[in-house]
Amino acid sequence: MKRRILVCILFAMLSIGSIHAERVIFNESIPLQGHIDLQEKFTLEVKQRIMFTLNQDMAGTTHEIATYEFFSNSPEIAYQMRLAPGFVTQLGEGVFAFRNVGISGSDPAPPIPFRLTVRPQWGDPGVTNEMFRSVNKPIGIRAGSRSEERGTIFVTFPTLSEGFNLQSFSFGAYEASIAVEVSAD
Repeated sequence: MKRRILVCILFAMLSIGSIHAERVIFNESIPLQGHIDLQEKFTLEVKQRIMFTLNQDMAGTTHEIATYEFFSNSPEIAYQMRLAPGFVTQLGEGVFAFRNVGISGSDPAPPIPFRLTVRPQWGDPGVTNEMFRSVNKPIGIRAGSRSEERGTIFVTFPTLSEGFNLQSFSFGAYEASIAVEVSAD
């Protein structure tokens, strides 16, 4: 029995000795790096061939003209959407209005103003400039490490009490243009 105990102790000591005999002959780390590219996307879907029959019944009416969709995977960048008139009319710079394209000469027909409203699909009620002027709106609802937003753009004609009276306007073709710009800050 003593022999067995002695053999077990001797075996245990040899095992421990061999564990301590290990030594490190190389030690290095492998550096790894990763990168996620910035992804920014804005799409604008304009309703096909928007043609308004301009008459007195248009007073105070609202019409959907486009939808938009925005996405960014950066929570650190602030985005701004600006909608501005595509050209200047007699009402001045920065005022949304239809202009008559059929009459030429020194006394062109007066422009027909309209409001623009940008309304996100979720959340806030939207942005409208009551003075028929350009619209600026922060864009993108943050969700974790990304920003996204979907929404609709509307045109609203003035009401009768706001002076919408087409009685003095001449017949013909009218046009308007809206410039859409999304910027990152």
